[in-house]
Amino acid sequence: MTPPENPKLPHPNIGVRLAAFLADRREQIITEWTAAVHRDRMIASSETITHSQLRDHLPQLLDNLSDTLCNAFSEDIKQQAAWTAATHGHMRWKEGYDISEMLREMRDLRSSLIPHLIEFQELHQDIGAARQLFSTIIVHRFLDDAIRISVEQFTVTGQRTQRSD
Repeated sequence: MTPPENPKLPHPNIGVRLAAFLADRREQIITEWTAAVHRDRMIASSETITHSQLRDHLPQLLDNLSDTLCNAFSEDIKQQAAWTAATHGHMRWKEGYDISEMLREMRDLRSSLIPHLIEFQELHQDIGAARQLFSTIIVHRFLDDAIRISVEQFTVTGQRTQRSD
C-alpha cells in the first residue's frame, strides 16, 4: 500500500519502508512472541489453548500495524485495527485468560517488536532521527490502542457473561 502524500508526515516513505521491513519478519516476530508467551509462567492460560488459538489474531494485528504505518491517518485502518484488538480481547476472555495474562501477552508483543524496530533504525540511519521517531511513535501508539481496546472488550465480555449467569 502506498500512502497518499500528506504534508503532516515528516517523510511519507518511512512508514511504508518500516511496514515492508516488519512484514518480511512477520513469522519471526510471531515465533519470538509465541516463545516469550510460553516462557512466561504468569501466562498459565497459554498452555491450555492450541497453538492456533494462541496465535489467533496476531497475524491480522501485525497486518493492521503495517497498514497503519503506511497510512497513519486513515480512519478505515484505525477501525479495522480496533476490530481486531476487540476480537482478541473477546477471545481471550472466552479462552479463560485473566486480564493480567492478556496484558502480559501484549507486553511480550511489544518486546518482540522492539528489536526489529532497532534493527530497522540501524539499517536506515539515513532516514534521520525525526523520521525514525515518527515511525516509532506510530508503532507504540498502535500497540497502546490495541491494548486499550482489547482490555475494554475483555471487560465488556466478562460483564456480559456475569450478567447472563
